Amino acid sequence: MKKWFSFLVICWLALLLSGCGNFPGQQPETNQTAYEVTDSQGHVLKLAQKPQKIVPLSIGTDEIVVHLVPLERIAALTYLSDDPGISNVTEQAKLVKTKVRANPEQIIALQPDLVLIPDWQPPELAQILRDAQVPVYVYHAPDTVAKVKQSIMELAKVLREEAAGQRLIEQMDRELTAIQKQVDQITPERRKTVLRFSLLGVSGGKDSLFDDLCQYAAVINGAAATGLSKNEMLSKEQIVQINPDVLIMPMWDYTGKTDMNQYREEIYRDPSLQSVKAIRDNRLVMAPDKYQNSSSQYIVYGVRDIARAAYPELDWPAEVPGAGGNR
Repeated sequence: MKKWFSFLVICWLALLLSGCGNFPGQQPETNQTAYEVTDSQGHVLKLAQKPQKIVPLSIGTDEIVVHLVPLERIAALTYLSDDPGISNVTEQAKLVKTKVRANPEQIIALQPDLVLIPDWQPPELAQILRDAQVPVYVYHAPDTVAKVKQSIMELAKVLREEAAGQRLIEQMDRELTAIQKQVDQITPERRKTVLRFSLLGVSGGKDSLFDDLCQYAAVINGAAATGLSKNEMLSKEQIVQINPDVLIMPMWDYTGKTDMNQYREEIYRDPSLQSVKAIRDNRLVMAPDKYQNSSSQYIVYGVRDIARAAYPELDWPAEVPGAGGNR
């Protein structure tokens, strides 16, 4: 009898040690890792574990996610992620084989366990994916540096990678502090007035991302100073009236048909702009669109480029170390 009782005790202990049983009140292992998040649209998303087949659906989301999780957890990146003119993660993009557009059929075929969508994408896209039982998280697309930081931590929490998110923000803060140290030398009366060209003309008015970058760069955003809204364009007459010290010129052509150096030359030689100070002083500075248009941690380089274009006399390093962080 004692031998039989001893045998039962040994079996019971073996079950406990092998994990086949649970103590009273203890949840199974699969439930221990399950969690819920609520997206910007109020949808509650239930995840059984950290996502292992992630699909981000914008360049900015790509740039954040590749620095939050190992690449093997990413099922696809966006189709522009390997374009060096607009993407800051081309090297990582080479290692992720699949590239996608915002095409529901293409995304569903990948069987992702999480799709991350900025809220500027059509709302129908998220609904189609949800109807197909694809886990979707929609987040607010940032339009300021502060909101970029918020987006990083929001996505980090969704992916259960808060420590990696914090590292990205700390790196951003280090870069911004270094820039601030330089532009603090510029007194208010010495601040330069800047306008930013795109292939469509001059925009970047009040409350735009460019306007926010200008504040960090200690320059006057001429478009915002005239009361231009973020979605309006300046006329040539308004450009002459503002009389900027510096014109920031684009480098990336989304059409693939424009010679950007030639475009700069056309602006420089435009007869209607010859009275503008930036034209007279030949201060048309080409700056990478992939920084100023970024909605990720790389936005700090947009601040740096504006400040460096306005104040080249300051002691700028040849290149600021990467803001991407490392996994």
